[in-house]
Amino acid sequence: MSNERKAVSAMSMTDSASRVNEAYEWLLAEITAFRLTSGAPLSENRIATQLGISRTPVREALQRLETEGLVRRTDNARFSVSTLTPREVNEACDLLEVLDTYIFVKAAREHDEAVSTQILEVVDEMMDAAEAGDKTAWSEADIRFHRLVNEVAGNQLVSETVKHTRRRIQRFWTRAASAQSRLVGCSAEHVELAKAIVARDTEAIPPAVQKHIGHMRVSILEKLEAASVFFG
Repeated sequence: MSNERKAVSAMSMTDSASRVNEAYEWLLAEITAFRLTSGAPLSENRIATQLGISRTPVREALQRLETEGLVRRTDNARFSVSTLTPREVNEACDLLEVLDTYIFVKAAREHDEAVSTQILEVVDEMMDAAEAGDKTAWSEADIRFHRLVNEVAGNQLVSETVKHTRRRIQRFWTRAASAQSRLVGCSAEHVELAKAIVARDTEAIPPAVQKHIGHMRVSILEKLEAASVFFG
């Protein structure tokens, strides 16, 4: 193969990956923001038309979301937005409790002064957003907090597992916790965790994580029970 043909092939592969990522990010945003609700059918043709791309990258994006548990195949092999069962909630929360504890303890041991400042700043932003009732700003700050701590912990495999697990259930938790009082309470729990990390207080981290995940678990389960018809 000539250099010119290799270059064209490489560009084609890059363009294809870009379209898959575009479809993936769009679908992820629609699902986590509840614009596509649990059980909603996902038409590859309709999504492709809406995004102005072919069906192939849409299907690849749906398959990627399927591995993350946000999308499932129906009996006729079509895709739909995944529902969530109480068992899945409990299993996900159990996993998050173990892995978050590991990540926060490791971050407490590995962080430096610059990171300490960033961690405290972002939890302050969370509290400000919670007190203002700004769910979007709160969610963005929450994502930055966990991304920062994961980066400091430095275990990519654990970080990816936590990210996918949290994403799968947090779309339900965010709706369940939309009341300002719950967002403020959750922010206070993040402040507690941040202070423990900055102080390198590894003994304070496990009970703080257990309390935080416990509240998340109860909120989601209550939401599922109260809206079982809506969630299918």
